[in-house]
Amino acid sequence: MADLLAPPTAPSGVRATTHSTPGQLEMDLAVTPHAVSNVRTIVVAHLRLWGLTDLTDRAALVMSELLTNVLDHARPLPGTRTASAHITLTRVPDGLFLCVRDHDPNPPRDAQAATDDEHGRGLLLVMDSADDYGVSPTSGGKDVWATILRRGDE
Repeated sequence: MADLLAPPTAPSGVRATTHSTPGQLEMDLAVTPHAVSNVRTIVVAHLRLWGLTDLTDRAALVMSELLTNVLDHARPLPGTRTASAHITLTRVPDGLFLCVRDHDPNPPRDAQAATDDEHGRGLLLVMDSADDYGVSPTSGGKDVWATILRRGDE
């Protein structure tokens, strides 16, 4: 019989620190494939709590793509093996603002993917799913952010 009072265990290799207040979630994490999947689940759960269920598909896709870019392209900090990211998810009056900060100063590039390529469409998906998207340099890295607003057809 399972111990219902035992704290859940995170999948191996997932390291994250979270801080949540009403309308805002912040996470620091080592970006791994497991982390990308887990963050997607956490984003969906927070949007449900905030009453933004109509944004879950677009927000989960945008967050997944931005974290996958960190996983695939960002350089790890010296002395570490994986890249890290700071995620901020903020409820705004008509939707959601999300930001992924990493320590790689190189901005994401829009790849010209061929029809049969398995990679290279992430930023196109972000731009198509978000109402606004951008990159802001920071000291020691960059913020990649997106705004996802409620639409009349949702």
